[in-house]
Amino acid sequence: MNYWLVIVRERVFMGIVETGLFGCRDPECGLLMTRVKPGTRLVLFVSGFGCKSYCKSFVGIFEVVSDWVKASKKLNDWSHMVEVKPIALGRVELGSIAGKLSFIRGRRSITEALHSVDPSNPRAMPMPVEDAELIINELRRQAVPKPVIEIWGTPKGGAERVVGGAGAEVRLATQGINEAVALLMEVAQLFGYYPVSNVDAGEYRLDLAWWGNEDEYRDGLAPLAVFEVVDNPEQALARLKHARDRWRGVKLYAVVRDENAGKELERTLRGSFHELRRRVKVLSLGGLRDFVKDLRRHGELVREFVMLDKD
Repeated sequence: MNYWLVIVRERVFMGIVETGLFGCRDPECGLLMTRVKPGTRLVLFVSGFGCKSYCKSFVGIFEVVSDWVKASKKLNDWSHMVEVKPIALGRVELGSIAGKLSFIRGRRSITEALHSVDPSNPRAMPMPVEDAELIINELRRQAVPKPVIEIWGTPKGGAERVVGGAGAEVRLATQGINEAVALLMEVAQLFGYYPVSNVDAGEYRLDLAWWGNEDEYRDGLAPLAVFEVVDNPEQALARLKHARDRWRGVKLYAVVRDENAGKELERTLRGSFHELRRRVKVLSLGGLRDFVKDLRRHGELVREFVMLDKD
């Protein structure tokens, strides 16, 4: 198994987490495609250019799980793409472990060291396994994401993608997402908001957003609230962060299926996405079910009160 270091911009890293895809642009694809094959592991490093949260940090280890294919859609101007799954996600600043990495020792500069294990460099060699394992351990210590080595979520388009025969668990996760969105749609309508699911927000698709009314949505105004149903904490928080960056002031909500998922999300909020910790309101699916049951019992009265200023 070979480990190669890939230097990316922060927005590209977020896109890889969101889509489960990694790619290249011509003409550098030729060498990259001969070195990066199924089973290869990519060590992602965010450059200092145009970054906000992950500057000059190792942010994840991804394993390639497909052959290269020609890009069928425009994504980061990539001409070819492969599917990848995360082995570890988090944030480890280069300066905190540089002295422990053997591929950096003896190099004239950090830039030279990084390019010495970059697969697009003809003279590069794979990263030493002991260095990769050190980075993996540090990533897992910094943030403990859902163990997606066996499961890599459900794409926003709806089709199941299962790795390792875990289809039943993925279907349960998908059912939880669909139920949560349906419940929140009902709540929005009871309170007079305009809910939209699977919202196109540029680089990301969001599970659900509420607008004040249909005209605000049609006019392209910012939503009042954005909801993400948590399957993988890193992915959900990446989408919520993107929503906040795009629409300052929007309220952010994360829906978790159970107590363990809530604890998992909290750990991630203390690590990679600590800047969102006081901005994301966490809702439980069970609590949401109970809330909607109460609203249904008193639906007419709820509609009466929320419509007082709309007659």
